[in-house]
Amino acid sequence: MTYSNLWRRAGAAIIDTLILSAISTLFVRMVVLFPFAFILHFFYKPIFESSKVRATPGKYLAEISVCRSNGDQLSLRDAYIRYFTSWISGITLGLGYLVACFNSKHLTLHDIFADTVVIDQVYPNDGLFNEWVNQMKFLFSRKPKF
Repeated sequence: MTYSNLWRRAGAAIIDTLILSAISTLFVRMVVLFPFAFILHFFYKPIFESSKVRATPGKYLAEISVCRSNGDQLSLRDAYIRYFTSWISGITLGLGYLVACFNSKHLTLHDIFADTVVIDQVYPNDGLFNEWVNQMKFLFSRKPKF
């Protein structure tokens, strides 16, 4: 495994922020759909990172992915642990992210809490959209397995 560096991760975060901002702005302007903007933020990262693709659209474009430290795919539970602990990384004035500069695997504070790593990943050019659609079907099925 080749661990992704902080700059590549930051680039992916910028892309994801632009995507979320654009979609949220659209829904906030439509007052009726305001709750959808909140829901989108709550589900965006955990759903994408627990999918077979293991990446948000920003991570996909930056060619990185998130997995457990042993290389396994994240469960939805693992993805939410990582998501909520990422708030701690941000609340500490970004110090949780700077931890990545001082270890060989480039682990942030939320990676350490969730036992995850971010690795460089070259994706095939086919089937990405289908994988995300399958993840949505899984989440909205009658009995999702967390």
